Amino acid sequence: MERPMLTTLVLRSLQAPREVARFLIALDLPMSARFTALGAVMALSAALGTAAELLFSFVTKVDLGPPTNPLPMALVQGALMLYAAGAMAFFGRQFGGTGRFADALILVVWIEFLLILGQVAQILVMVFFPLVSVLGTLALIGMLFWLLTQFTAALHGFDTLFKVAFGVIAVFFGSAMLFGMLLLSFGIVPVPAPL
Repeated sequence: MERPMLTTLVLRSLQAPREVARFLIALDLPMSARFTALGAVMALSAALGTAAELLFSFVTKVDLGPPTNPLPMALVQGALMLYAAGAMAFFGRQFGGTGRFADALILVVWIEFLLILGQVAQILVMVFFPLVSVLGTLALIGMLFWLLTQFTAALHGFDTLFKVAFGVIAVFFGSAMLFGMLLLSFGIVPVPAPL
C-alpha cells in the first residue's frame, strides 16, 4: 500500500471510521492476505510492547527484571484478535447483522494497526513526559471502543450506534469474566508483584 494512501486511511479512520470500514471490506482481500496482516500486527505489537517495557524501565529507573519474551506476547495478541473478530461477527449476526468473520478479521487487524501507531506516539511522549503517557493510555482505550463500535456497525449494516456500543461493552466485559473464570478453573491466578 502506498504511503499517501496509508496516511489518508489512518486519518479517515479517525474522521469517518465507517467509511474506512466499508472501504476495507470492499477490498475483498484473500484470506491469506488477511492472515499475513494479522501476523504482521502481532509481530509489531509484541516488539513494541517489549520496547516500551525497556524504555519505561530506563525512563523511570525502575528495575522490571529481564524483558518479556515477545513470542508468547505475540501469540496471545493473535489469539485475542482472532477471538475479537469471531465475537464481532458472531454477536452481530445474532442481532440481525450480515457481517462475515473474514471481514471482521481485517477490521480488527486495522484497529490493532491504529492502536500500534497510537502506542508509538505514547512511547515518544513517555520519553519526555512520563506521567502524561497515562492519559495516552486512556485515550487509546477510548479509541479502541469507539472504533470497535463504528466498525461493528459498518460490518453488519447497523444504524443505531448506541445499541452497538452497548453490545461492544457487554461482550467485552462478558468475555473478560468468562476468560477469568476459565483461568481460575485451570488454577491460573495472577501473582501479586513483590513489594
